[in-house]
Amino acid sequence: MDSEYNVILITYPDSLLSDEPALKTLRRFLTECIGDDINTVYLLPFFPYSSDDGFSVKDYQSVNAHCGDWEDIRRLALDKYLMFDGVINHCSKDSEWFQQYLAHTGVYDDFFIQQDPDTDLSSVVRPRALPLLTPFKTEPGGKYLWTTFSEDQIDLNYKNPNVLLTIIDVLLFYVLEKASLIRIITETNVPYQENISYLGLAGKRKNPNFQTHNINN
Repeated sequence: MDSEYNVILITYPDSLLSDEPALKTLRRFLTECIGDDINTVYLLPFFPYSSDDGFSVKDYQSVNAHCGDWEDIRRLALDKYLMFDGVINHCSKDSEWFQQYLAHTGVYDDFFIQQDPDTDLSSVVRPRALPLLTPFKTEPGGKYLWTTFSEDQIDLNYKNPNVLLTIIDVLLFYVLEKASLIRIITETNVPYQENISYLGLAGKRKNPNFQTHNINN
């Protein structure tokens, strides 16, 4: 992909609706109305989800039924480069992963971040007013888990190597399903002054009194 020539359309797969699966309608729109003026389509999450406009993923390797199926995705890729979202910081509480965690089947027992509710978390900064920890009833008993964004979005525990391996498998699956680009969501939930320090000299020019950090240490 020659980046200086790329034009990317960012869209939910169901932004256009008709009496057919949404991905078919999207492809028809791209073919009949857009043509070659746009060469890349960034599909916002098209997976089954429970909240947050698709960002609370229930199944990373399925297509939301009302949008279509993987064959519809592959047809889109015949004409356009495709970008998928890698929503890999959390998953839906309705996901199979989390349901098996609650049932204590042994497969996903360490997939999520358990925390003592008495821990002092006052220094944690995040763009949410909801509680950071959410209580859940599991087969062995009650547990408090990190839910950075909402009680429906359970943070994944990357201290567990199996989480990383599972997510790598998901990302490689996306490549096989014709993703030319994958957006891995990253955020810096820190105070403003520290946030702009990641911009290096650009941040310092905006605020000359602030010293930049070496984020490699």
